[in-house]
Amino acid sequence: MERLELLRASDYRLTPWKNGAGVTSDVLLMPRGATHEDFDVRLSLAPIVEEGPFSSFPGIDRQITLISAGRLSLVFGREVRELERLKPFYFDSVQAPVSRLGEGPVRVLNVMTRRGRWNAQVMAISGTTDPLLSPPEGGHVVLHAIKGTWQVSDHTGAALVAPGDTLLTHEEGTLSATCGREGEAIVAFLSPAFTR
Repeated sequence: MERLELLRASDYRLTPWKNGAGVTSDVLLMPRGATHEDFDVRLSLAPIVEEGPFSSFPGIDRQITLISAGRLSLVFGREVRELERLKPFYFDSVQAPVSRLGEGPVRVLNVMTRRGRWNAQVMAISGTTDPLLSPPEGGHVVLHAIKGTWQVSDHTGAALVAPGDTLLTHEEGTLSATCGREGEAIVAFLSPAFTR
């Protein structure tokens, strides 16, 4: 398997939400062959076109990032949290908050990890920073391009990640990520929470 694996938007799998209220594009499920019931890591893109409850996933940590324009709030009982664009927000996925839309449909990126097996650190990067990215020991870096075409390279070669596509690393080593000033991407650092 290549160190840098490019996942193209045309290959994402469309699946209905667990609660039947929408459709998600599954970008990545780990381990390979996993389902929505037994995944350890899940990366997905979802349009939220109407208000309503999220699906509940007991034992799953979720980090959700608003990647489109518009307003999105999550209601947890009496608490309301308004998401900011490109600012990842963490919650325990068993809580199943209710979404509230302020200006019509929005689009989000979800990074979900099974507690006790994998952890995720999620952040936004821009083309003005040219960041260096290093996967955690035994883990992976995932880069999802939102705007601009990103060039991600290391000593073995380079990959071009177009808007909507995703890059997954399979070995350790520092990566260089560059893009024009308009570039926007979400990066997830996935680290195992168990000894292999």
